[in-house]
Amino acid sequence: MAESTSNYDFYDLMLRVAEAAGVAYYGNDGSERAAIPIDAHDLDKCRRAVNDGIKMFIADAPENGWRWMNRIMQVTFATVETTGTVDSGNATTLVDATLATTYTTNDQIKNYYVYDKTQEIYAKITGYTAATGTITVSAWLDYDDNTSSLTPTASDSFSITNLQTVNGEKTRYPLSQDFMGDFSGKITYAADSNRGHIINWCHPNLVRTKWESVVSDSHPTHAAVRPWRNRRWELIVDPSPTSGDTVEFPYRVGFDKLQIEAGIATAADSTSITIGGLANFYPDDYFNNWVGHIMAGTGRSSYATITDYTGSTGKFTVADWLKSTGAAGGIDPVANSSAYFEPNSNKHPAGMQFDEVVVSACLAKAETLFEGLQLDYSPMEKYLQKDLPAAYRVDARSAPKRLGKMLSGSRRINVF
Repeated sequence: MAESTSNYDFYDLMLRVAEAAGVAYYGNDGSERAAIPIDAHDLDKCRRAVNDGIKMFIADAPENGWRWMNRIMQVTFATVETTGTVDSGNATTLVDATLATTYTTNDQIKNYYVYDKTQEIYAKITGYTAATGTITVSAWLDYDDNTSSLTPTASDSFSITNLQTVNGEKTRYPLSQDFMGDFSGKITYAADSNRGHIINWCHPNLVRTKWESVVSDSHPTHAAVRPWRNRRWELIVDPSPTSGDTVEFPYRVGFDKLQIEAGIATAADSTSITIGGLANFYPDDYFNNWVGHIMAGTGRSSYATITDYTGSTGKFTVADWLKSTGAAGGIDPVANSSAYFEPNSNKHPAGMQFDEVVVSACLAKAETLFEGLQLDYSPMEKYLQKDLPAAYRVDARSAPKRLGKMLSGSRRINVF
């Protein structure tokens, strides 16, 4: 059997806090295995304990920072930027007859991205009809990646790029959500790019000034990062790329928060579950693409990806409930089944080698939120005196090594 390579996810950490605080859920009759709370008050306190614990652990870094937070960002440049004016559009199409002269083959731009720059919506292209210049999409998203009620309208300006960009401009690229503006080294072209020049960091104003005169096309020589929207950042470059090169740079990973929701079903069937207690707390489509897990009652261990969410009723829609193995035919939930919902990737950011100290930090924070944890030790003392120093040693072992003195046996000296 292969060794586990996964670290604790949010549910695992929440469960440990809930058990220590005496607020774990054991099913309607109290006879099922422990689960995270379904009571809104207890659930919220456990959520805060875990997120605050992770942030405390990150803040309690060694003098030179946590090495595990050092990551490499890669960005691949788009090579296509086609602009035009919308003739007509709706919830799944955008039509511009003049596209037929540029893209003459059906599905020629399938999997490209189209941006309505007037409405500030975009979508991945799922089909293209050359004869009429009709672009087909699954749904329009706003620039925060939420499903939008807006649709393309005649005379709107639009842009098409072969890779995801910001606002359909191949001089602008969205950076991952764990980037908080802290790059920690040079930006370079990736290995085997075979570029005869280098690309350098500069102030965003320099790039903007160069754009002001003319946006030229060539291999980028200047790059900068700047805030974009809703705590996201973007990479901007000049000149505008002409080759699909990849650039990379080191950065310090950021942490915002982990998310989870839970509750008891007021209704459920083969393709949905309704948590009445969540009605009017979240907007439509908020949980789309999250995963719903039945954690107690009928259907326990079944799960499914959320395809639609109705905010006014708390109804989660799925295609089908799956078994825990991923096979079809999972047991359908019913009213009074309990469920939790989380994003696809919901693990703490440090990695499995730091599981113990992260649990310890979460329990230490829980000690400040709950009265009388069911533990025979002080979580804060254990965190500060045992687990945090151990985490320093684990983190230091990832540093480059060099030979030490030739003594009676070899040893490695950490270089920071």
